[in-house]
Formats: sequence, structure tokens, C-alpha cells
Amino acid sequence: MTARLALVSAFQSRQAALGLPVFSDHSPVAPKSQPEWVSRLRGKIQQTFPKWTHLRDQYRWERRWLNAEFNPFWKTDQPQKEIVGAVESGWFPTNQRVIDLGCGSGEMCRWLADQGFAALGLDYSAAAIARAYRLSAGCPNPPTFEVVDLCRKDLRLEPAFSLLDRGCFHRIVKNLRPTFARNIAQATVDGGHFLLMTGTFQDPRVVNHRAIPSEQRLREHVEEIFGNHFIIERAQTTFLNAREGQKSMPALAFWMVRKCKVTTSG
Repeated sequence: MTARLALVSAFQSRQAALGLPVFSDHSPVAPKSQPEWVSRLRGKIQQTFPKWTHLRDQYRWERRWLNAEFNPFWKTDQPQKEIVGAVESGWFPTNQRVIDLGCGSGEMCRWLADQGFAALGLDYSAAAIARAYRLSAGCPNPPTFEVVDLCRKDLRLEPAFSLLDRGCFHRIVKNLRPTFARNIAQATVDGGHFLLMTGTFQDPRVVNHRAIPSEQRLREHVEEIFGNHFIIERAQTTFLNAREGQKSMPALAFWMVRKCKVTTSG
């Protein structure tokens, strides 16, 4: 409990130093049912105050991961079939590093490490990274983890050949997604591979799911955000894995190849 309060206090101090409102300790862990106009208002707030919204979301994720009983439907040790296929086909070569973006408690990193990869998990929640390290203790080929904000403008990461995102991109504030894409591109070597799996949220469990953009619009949006940096080899419908007894979430999977950086002489 002391560690939990210390982390929350540190986050609140950071917000105060930035001149941003300090969120109370009563932020909801999960969205509650709400009228459509409330969702639209939230969308307007996100567009107008993207940095504030991003910090608020970070605070909420920190609180969730500090809760020892936090066990969302998508937290499972079973790897996505797309990840398995990328490994078995050699699209993710085992002699290269792999980075898991928004790794949470590290389930996919541990699976990849078991396949022989040098796996690195990144997440902006310090509590998630702490849990990932605890759960990875004793692994024969333990992955490494780092606390990283993938929307930070001055972010510099050591590039890797293989990167994956299972459910991180769709949680990013829309106005910050171009920065997210640039950071991912900079973290990918020329010709490297990026596997993106993003929820469509076309699901009755999601509040006002009918107001969410169509699958076709999501395909276009991903092309708009990542097209300057990656060639999208293919895209197809899929589901985000769920733990036993839970229903999977509809999603789209994108297989991307990093474009070579343009160099000029003279």
C-alpha cells in the first residue's frame, strides 16, 4: 500500500509541476454507461486538450495496475495467432530483437522470450512494468522492460527489427497518434517489421459502439497515421485474445514494413 501511494503521489506531483489539474483518487477504473452526448463531449475535450487527456489516461492506467486484482479480459498468456504466425513464418526472425509496445504485465514478452527472442517490453505505467518484472523472475530467458511514454516528442529508442502492438494504439489520444507513429518508425530499422493489432470496438460491450468509426474508416486512419513511415503489406479482421471465459474483442491486424529513410547528399 505504501508503494502504491508513493507512485500515485509522484504522478500527482508531476502534474502539479506541469501546471495541470491533479486528478483525485476517485478516478473510475472502467467507463460506466453514459449518454452518447457525453461521449461526444469527451471526444471534444480530447481534441482540445490532448496532453491533459494523455496524462489523465496514464494516471488511470497506473491506478489499475496498482490494483493487485486488476485482471482485464485481454490479459492472457495465450499469444495472438498473428504473433504465432509471424514467428513461425520467420516474419519475426528469432535472431533479431523484438519490442512489445504497451506490454502491460509482460505476457507476450515472456512468450516471445520462450521462443528465443531478446524481448523488450515498453509501457508508460511504472506499476505495470514492476508487475512484469515480478512475473518474469525465474524465466530462463527473461525479457527486459522499461517505463516509456511512446507519445513523448523527444523519445529515442534503440531500433529493432521486429515490433508489435496488441491493443496500445487504439488507446492513444487521436491528436497524439502522429507522434506515436513517428516514435515507432524511429524505433524500427529500415526494412523492419511492425505488427499492429487494434480494436475496432464494434462490440455491444462498448458504450455507444455504434457511434465508433467503421472498420473501413479505421483502415484509412491507420494508413493516414503510419503511411509516411511504413508500407502496409496487408490488413485483415481478427480478434484480440481474451482470457478463458471472456469474449474476444473484434480487431484489425496490420502487417507493416518500415520504409527506408531518405538520405540526401551534398
